[in-house]
This record gives sequence, structure tokens and C-alpha cells, in this order.
Amino acid sequence: MSIASKFAAGLLAAACVGMVSADEEVILKIEKPADILQSKAVFESGDETLAFKGGNVTLYSKEAITVDPAKKYRLKGEFCLKGGKPGRLYFGFIPYDQNKVQILPCNITGNNKTLTAVAEDAKKGDKVIKVKDASKWNFKYKYSCIAFNAKEDYSDLPNRNISHTVVPHAKKNGEVWEVELKSPLKADVPAGTVVRQQFDGGTYIYAAGSFKTIGKWTERKGTVAGFAVN
Repeated sequence: MSIASKFAAGLLAAACVGMVSADEEVILKIEKPADILQSKAVFESGDETLAFKGGNVTLYSKEAITVDPAKKYRLKGEFCLKGGKPGRLYFGFIPYDQNKVQILPCNITGNNKTLTAVAEDAKKGDKVIKVKDASKWNFKYKYSCIAFNAKEDYSDLPNRNISHTVVPHAKKNGEVWEVELKSPLKADVPAGTVVRQQFDGGTYIYAAGSFKTIGKWTERKGTVAGFAVN
């Protein structure tokens, strides 16, 4: 929530997550402030409202759900800003792995058309890696990284063994391509290591998008489902 001054947000019957099916089973409800992990920006909590101060405020559900990729899930909520200046709200999901570690876009957003191998040993502290073929890489997208020990079947995902790169993300130099990194390598990378280009993006999955609300209840909803493979 991006705000310019303190305000109170109504959360009565605020949000729920349900499986999209004939029965529309609801598997998680967030109906009151007690259902939310309250941040330090919350300075007052009532039965139906939370009052905030500061700039950006992020609120998380106390309860998490286990997702079945074969099913669809609908996120639905109603919100009302009861004071202060109009605020923009973002409503969505935070993905985690089975160990409850957050999954970021750069950990999973890649394309196997960019798979290649490290051409020469790279040492800890190096800022340039030489790879065999980066001809199918996106050279201009601002938020790119190189993922190490990539697998053709994507079994390495979420891959957290990554280094962010600078634009252009690869340049051909003779028989090899050079990839410049934003930060020095934290460990040696031997020749032959398979790598993939991956991309960063929005931290969360805003299935219900973003919106402004003040003085009246606003309903937002969205749906997520399964896996997307590039």
C-alpha cells in the first residue's frame, strides 16, 4: 500500500482464497486484523480496521496455503479506505517453496532456448564469464541474470544460484560470448557448467492487480493456475 499520510483501511470481509470449482471451496479467509501479520507501520488496530503511518506498508496473511498446481485458485477481496489521501493497493500471492523460502521471479523465469555452457573456468571475484553460445539471449532487458547448474528439464527451479548481469547481457568475442556481471562471483565456476539466462520482475504475483480506493468498498479478484513453461 503506497500512502502519503496515515489512514485507516477497512478490512471487513476483506479477502479469501478459494479453489475454482463447481463447489467454489473457500480454503482461506482474511476477515479481521487478527488474521494479518501486523507490521510496525500499524499503529492502531480495531475489530474491522487497521490504521497505518509511513510510506509503503506490506501486510501478510498469518496463514499460508499449500498449492496444488493442477488446480485453479481465486483470490477475492473487498477494501475501503476510511481516511487520508487516496492510496494504491496491490493484492496478490507470495510464492514459497516447500521449505518456506520465498520464490522470486529471477529464481524461476527462464527460457531453455538460452541454455549454454561455461567455456572457460571462472574464478571467485571475476566479473566476466565466458560461455559457448549466447546468441539466443535477450541483450537489452534491464533485469537479467545468469543461473548456474541449469537443467534442461527445469528440475533446477527455483534456481537461487544466480548472478545479475549488466546490459548488454552478452557480447561475442571471437569463438566465445562474454557475460558481464553486476557483482563479482562468490565462488569458482568450472568450465562445462550449464547456465541459463533468467529474468527478474515483480516480487509478488498480483493476481488481483492494483487499484485506488477511498470512501467506498472496492472489490477485486483474480485467478492463478498451474505452471507456465517457456
